[in-house]
Order: sequence, then C-alpha cells, then structure tokens
Amino acid sequence: MRKPVPPATFSQIVPPNENYTYFEDHQSHPFVAQATTFDLVNAAWMADFALLAYGDETFIKEKLDRSGLTAAGFNLKFFSSQTTQCFVAHNDEVAVLSFRGTEIDNFMGAFADWVRNLDFKPVDDESGGLVHRGFAQNLAAVWNDADNESSVKSYLAQILASGTRTLWTTGHSLGAALAVLAAERAVREGGFAVNGVYTFGSPCTGDPRFHEHYVTQNLESRTYRFVNSLDVVRKLPPGKEYEHVGQLKFIDAGGQVHENPTAESGASDPLPSVTRGQERSVRLFGLLGRKISALLENMFTLTIPAPFADHAPIYYAVHIWNSLSAGK
Repeated sequence: MRKPVPPATFSQIVPPNENYTYFEDHQSHPFVAQATTFDLVNAAWMADFALLAYGDETFIKEKLDRSGLTAAGFNLKFFSSQTTQCFVAHNDEVAVLSFRGTEIDNFMGAFADWVRNLDFKPVDDESGGLVHRGFAQNLAAVWNDADNESSVKSYLAQILASGTRTLWTTGHSLGAALAVLAAERAVREGGFAVNGVYTFGSPCTGDPRFHEHYVTQNLESRTYRFVNSLDVVRKLPPGKEYEHVGQLKFIDAGGQVHENPTAESGASDPLPSVTRGQERSVRLFGLLGRKISALLENMFTLTIPAPFADHAPIYYAVHIWNSLSAGK
C-alpha cells in the first residue's frame, strides 16, 4: 500500500504528523528481530519510530495503540528531560530506542534544542575520540542518572537481561546523532549488543577517532545512514572536525531508495561546503528564535525549499515504506 507524499508546505511536513498512519501494513512486513545486516523492512519500521519520537507520551501511546502494536505485545517507556526526549518500545523479541529530533512547534523546547545543536565544540569522549558537545550533553540528560533508576541505561539493562530481545537505536536529525552516541555507549558502558542503528537526516557526531572506535565496536557495519535527496543537514556541523559513521542509504528525488548508492543515483552530488560566514548565520538563526517562531506562523502555506523540505522526517518514512511496497 503506497502512502501519499505530502506537499512541501510547513503545515504538511512538520512532525509528528497527526494524520500520518504509523506502521501501516506492518502485518505484511514483520520486523526482523535477529537481523544483523541491512533490511528495508526494518528501515521502514525504524523510520516510523523516529517520526513518532516527535510526539509527547500521550501521542506516542495513542499511535502505538491505533497501529495495533500495543495489542501485538509492544510496551512503551517514555523518557524526558529539559533537553531530551526519547522512548523505548519493546516486545518479547525487540527493543527499539528512539530519540526525538529538534522541536519545532514548542518555542521554548525548540530554542533549547537549537542552543545545544549550535554548540559545535568537540569535547573528549570516553570512547577515546571527540564528539559534538551539545549532542553529548543531550544524551547525558537521560542516559545514566545515578539518582534515577528509570534512566535509559538502567531500563535497557532490565529489559535486555533475559537475553531474548535484540536492541536497536534510531532517530531523525538531532535524534539521529543521539542514536549513534547511544549505540556506542550501549556497547561500551552497558555491554549490550546492538543489532542495528538506523538514522535519518543525521548530522555528523564525532571526529575520526570516534569513528575508528565505532568501527572496533562492530557498529559501523550495523549503522545505516539515510539521506533524502538534497537534505542539507548531512553537511552539518560546519568545519572539518567531524565525519559521518555508518553505511549511506540514499533516497533520490523520485523517492527511490538506493541501498548501494552511486554517482548516477545522485548520492554523490556535492552540496556546497558550509562557510564560516554561513556558520555565523546559522548561529544567528538559533538566537533569533522568537522572531523565527513568529515567521513560521506565516509559512504554513508556503512551499519550503528542497534542501530544507527534504530534511522533514515524514519524507523519510513515506519514501521508505513506498519503496518497500514497490518491492513486493
């Protein structure tokens, strides 16, 4: 069943997309819990989990109920701090940790997210490399609070203790960066095996040393980085300190997923490098939150330029599910 592709207007693509049917036709495409290589079915599920993370706890629970996943045995555990929101959805076979990206419709939440997003400074990480300071702080807010038995790390330890569930992490944009950092910590600190990391519209997270460590943890081959056409966020943060991890999966302008992208698919089309002047503009953008919030109110019916519209999580979810349906 093909999903409709919404027009690139703010009102249609802003998450968490109330009118989107989450996990539609999932009965025909069951999640492959034991997979350790790329699987398009799992990618479709993870894209929906990543999109779903933009909702609050009530929204997420409602969509899981409506999709039939609750009735099928999935449980929900929601985590929230002043800077970070994520959830774990699990049944007897799989546990999915999904992180929310940058908020849009909540001004104060969006402002706090932008402050962290724009904190580009590389800082030492216990992995042995350098990571984006803002992203590291976001993860720390929910990962391992010694005074909170229901921190993400503690909860994962509880539900993975039986050894019957496989662990997966996912997220879009900021959430994608956190999914990468969480997978690395899950292996290094928790001793958990991570079967797959699916990211959508991810910025870079760490430096080459972090990347090398990520490879030694057997995560590079299990991390799948989706880029939708001209999505500009793949070029962030600016500067040469950071690089991507994982295997590129490219969605072309027609919505087709290329699992092994080539220049012909458009995946190698270079985006302009982010200059220092543009970096200052991005920082200014984050600091003008109130004016931008007012501007967005007038953008609901305007067409968003492709490099920004292509970043919308709804397009990742729709195109991957449609590619899956086309392959039946």
